[in-house]
Parts: sequence; structure tokens; C-alpha cells
Amino acid sequence: MESLKNLLKQKKKGRGLNRPLQIYELFGVWNDRAKSYFGGKNIRCHPKFLRGKTLYVQVQGAALASELQLRHADLVKKINDHFGKKMVERIVFKL
Repeated sequence: MESLKNLLKQKKKGRGLNRPLQIYELFGVWNDRAKSYFGGKNIRCHPKFLRGKTLYVQVQGAALASELQLRHADLVKKINDHFGKKMVERIVFKL
């Protein structure tokens, strides 16, 4: 008998849901990782979409965009470590 995890994985692939579900999970991972830099406080930045391996994030305020840009490499590494593969190569911060 197969495990539920394996059955769900097969169904996701068969229906083309794997990529959309990974993107949805990526947005959640982004929120957790970004908040961790600011003591768990809610920050005003939200992932908008993923195009290829570039994540576009809407940021409210130039100071926050600068702070996140300084941590760009670390954020990319943490996201990719979570997925165990290169999910994101670049993050673009939009005001």
C-alpha cells in the first residue's frame, strides 16, 4: 500500500498542479524568512509573482527595499535551501 504523501505527489504531477503549489508554498516561505529579519514583526512587503526564477516582491518604502536588498543573497539561499533546489535566483523589489 502506498503512502498518502506519494499518492498526492502523483496526483499533483498528473494534473499539472506541482508548479502552482510550489509557488504558493514559496510565498509562505518568503513571508516567514523576511519577517525573521525584523523580529517576527509584520512587514509591508508581499510577493507578487514568480517569473522563471525571478521573484517579484512589492515593498512599501524605499528604506525597507534597501534593507531587503542588502539581505538578497541570504534570502535567496534560505528559500532555495527550503525547497532543496534552485527555486529562486533573483529577487526584484518594487515600490
